[in-house]
Amino acid sequence: MASRVPAAPTPLLSGNTAWAQAYSATIRKVFHTHASRADRSLQRHLGPSEIGHLCDRQVVGKLAGLPRLNHVTDPWPSIRGTALHAWAEEAFRAENERLGRIRWVPERKVEPFEGDTPFQTHRGTADLYDADEFAVDDHKFLGKTSMEKVRKNGPPRHYIVQLMLYALGYMRLGLPVTRWVLLAYPATEASLDGMFVWEHQITQADFDLIEQVKVELAQRKQWAVALITGAAQLRDIPADSHDECHFCPLYRPQTAHDNGPGCPGDARRV
Repeated sequence: MASRVPAAPTPLLSGNTAWAQAYSATIRKVFHTHASRADRSLQRHLGPSEIGHLCDRQVVGKLAGLPRLNHVTDPWPSIRGTALHAWAEEAFRAENERLGRIRWVPERKVEPFEGDTPFQTHRGTADLYDADEFAVDDHKFLGKTSMEKVRKNGPPRHYIVQLMLYALGYMRLGLPVTRWVLLAYPATEASLDGMFVWEHQITQADFDLIEQVKVELAQRKQWAVALITGAAQLRDIPADSHDECHFCPLYRPQTAHDNGPGCPGDARRV
């Protein structure tokens, strides 16, 4: 009788000869090293894209400047996203030239609030503003699973917070904003046919959300101070496993077994 135990997957060859496989490792190392030194990887402050995560532990760890421990994720999606963002910026600037006017404002630095607020220093770079539609647009180049989640459930909470903070930043510049738009592109597909757009017209509830995040951020900064001074440990801070732990810089599955640094990534265990 045939065994029902599935066969182990065949290792993926990275070259047609031993030399080619070794050379593949050399090339990948260049990509990994450069990605780890990119501005986005080295930034010490949190931008609008990070503030709204559900997990207190993830945000507090970033605020405290804890070292990256996650060696599970591969930088390739981030590299691809950076390249596609640069291409999109060029495309929309060129479209303005074709139109003979400025409809699109790509890659604009914005600051949601001024003065002494929890959002101080949390400025960011918004992907795109559409002056015809009074819309703040954000490019997301997503894999198949993330695309399916957006189609089914809409943007996750941290996307919504990010887009609202960008909207507030444009409002501070004196530009009207009536909606934000998530532009989800099928990064791993062969065409743009799978592109999905989620638009949202801004209401009072969105401003209420930002007020909630403002209180939340102030509390998280207090936790960060406690971490830095040693008054608290990372495991003391509440975690939320619904926030894609796999992508968190503090995710370290071994922590569940060796009680070492980092977060095991499952809030039910911690």
